[in-house]
Amino acid sequence: MLELIGRYRIQEKIGEGAMADVYRAHDPSINRSLAIKVLKGEFRQNPEYSTRFLREAKAAGALSHRNIVTIYDVGEVDGYPYIVMELLEGEPLNEVMAGKGKLAADQVMSIGQQLADALRYAHRQGVVHRDIKPSNVMFDARDGSIKLLDFGIARIKEADSFLETDSVKTQIGQVLGTPRYMSPEQAMGQEIDGRSDLFSVGVILYELITGKKAFAGVSAATLALQITQQDPEPIAKLAPESPRGLQFIINKLLAKKAERRFADGGQLSAALRQEQSVYGAVMAEAASRQRYLPLQVRLTLALGVITAVVLAGSIATVLARQDKALERMAIASGSGVTSFVANNVALQAADNATLPPEKQDWLPVSAFVNVASKDPNVEQITVVDSQGVVRGSSDRAKLGKPYAAPADEKVVKTTQGLTVTDTKSAKGESFRFVQPVTYNGRTVGKVDVSLSKAELQSASSLSRALLSMLGIVILGVILVATYVLTRLLAEPIKRLKSAFTEAGRGNLDFRISHNRRDEFGELFEGFNRFVGHVQERMDTVEAVALDRTIHPAGSDTDAPTPRLEDSVIGYKPQTASPFAMPAAASGGPPASDVDAPAEPATAARRPRAKAKAKTKTAAAPVETAPPAPPPSPFDAENDRTVIRPSGTRDD
Repeated sequence: MLELIGRYRIQEKIGEGAMADVYRAHDPSINRSLAIKVLKGEFRQNPEYSTRFLREAKAAGALSHRNIVTIYDVGEVDGYPYIVMELLEGEPLNEVMAGKGKLAADQVMSIGQQLADALRYAHRQGVVHRDIKPSNVMFDARDGSIKLLDFGIARIKEADSFLETDSVKTQIGQVLGTPRYMSPEQAMGQEIDGRSDLFSVGVILYELITGKKAFAGVSAATLALQITQQDPEPIAKLAPESPRGLQFIINKLLAKKAERRFADGGQLSAALRQEQSVYGAVMAEAASRQRYLPLQVRLTLALGVITAVVLAGSIATVLARQDKALERMAIASGSGVTSFVANNVALQAADNATLPPEKQDWLPVSAFVNVASKDPNVEQITVVDSQGVVRGSSDRAKLGKPYAAPADEKVVKTTQGLTVTDTKSAKGESFRFVQPVTYNGRTVGKVDVSLSKAELQSASSLSRALLSMLGIVILGVILVATYVLTRLLAEPIKRLKSAFTEAGRGNLDFRISHNRRDEFGELFEGFNRFVGHVQERMDTVEAVALDRTIHPAGSDTDAPTPRLEDSVIGYKPQTASPFAMPAAASGGPPASDVDAPAEPATAARRPRAKAKAKTKTAAAPVETAPPAPPPSPFDAENDRTVIRPSGTRDD
């Protein structure tokens, strides 16, 4: 193995190609690791190969682009032509393809865009690669970047004819990889330009997106036949999930005729960038669809929350008003009971008020209190005389003792001497009614009655439970009904969204089939009409563009560009030609001939007159132009309506 080339110290062999070996080397002058490509011995013996190797390597060394390998030095030492270039990280695309099969669409578009940018720059510098293939593309998986290698070296392996090269005849195994990626014009030995490189890029992108060879021939002759005459298997069949726009771009790159491909790398880069943007938006939308809940769930939850809030507010309002009503009823009932007790003890209390304490008789009052206290809703009854002494009570321990009014109780109602408060006891919550006992307008004592809230609270709890159950049933019915209805609505929306997604991917053949007779049916029909109009316009634009490509400006059939309707089959031109010129200016027939009736309809299919006929006859003497030639069978076969300017002739 070589140890030293010039000042570069060889460390190890890291690769081998059909024409050269690649070594890892070290430049001690700047302490940098780099790669050195050295022409193989069988090619070094031919001075022409060595000269072309160095000359074209120097031309490639003038290129400076982020996606093109940087060449540091070119030279020859002791009969060893070499190229010094940057040492790249990563692996060639052919190894990536062998390990992964096919790549994701966004990764394929990224690689294609970088290749297009590199070729756009190189072609503008006048350098055509001529050997674009996966092994000449270094891929760095860390950031997805690529570097294009071996600019210009492919010219060494190329002769005037694909099938007559010595390398193809004698070294099939070495160079078979190169013919597989050649363009048709390169395979047939024709003159090539940058569009040949774009065809090779199309082959690489095809293999990256499908994982299959575009041209799978095993011999040079078979490959040449496939490349020049056969189309690869449709991408839609091998990779149906790939974007339609990317399929269109690759198919355009693989066009057999160079004029039907992209004009340059700039156009290809722009197309890929636009498709990548659309694809990114579609994928982002698909990802966002996975992050949010389905429409039927969202609408159901939203309506459920609204319904629950409304029901809860309504039930709470109803229960609050019901509690107030029940409280008023309880207070009214308790007030009646207290008044009844006060009226029954008033006479006895008035009599006892006029007697000394030892002669007072409170037994009837005590007996009445005992009987009244047996009501389950009555918690306690206390009768107090005018001196503030308890004379009757359901609690016998209080008899004969001073009356102690309860403190810190919430006053519920006060009216005409009656005071109602909320109180709590061992038996639970209750209303306390305190009312003075009067007789003939004179206060002779007071009555203290406590009535339990148990029945009131029980009725309120029952109402709350019933209303809550009713609210739950209503909410459940609304949720189920909403889910079912929104699911029915979501299905046509999903179909419409899927249709727009397909259209966004470039599949304009997609139509929505349906038999609906509602607003969604109108939407579906509107989508179908929209896509149909778009497809018709694209077909028309493509037809016009193809016509301009076949008859470019400045060619032998150059003429004023027809209007769109002029290119439509069956269009009939006006009787008088809009291109008619005075005879003196055109060198044609006299004015009387120009003003003569128009030619028969078949003349409308004749080739257009050359625009240069005007300038050719401007300085010549005025002559009578020869009769116009008969209609061209070529135009008749293609059924193209062409308007012949009056007073011109075909040269």
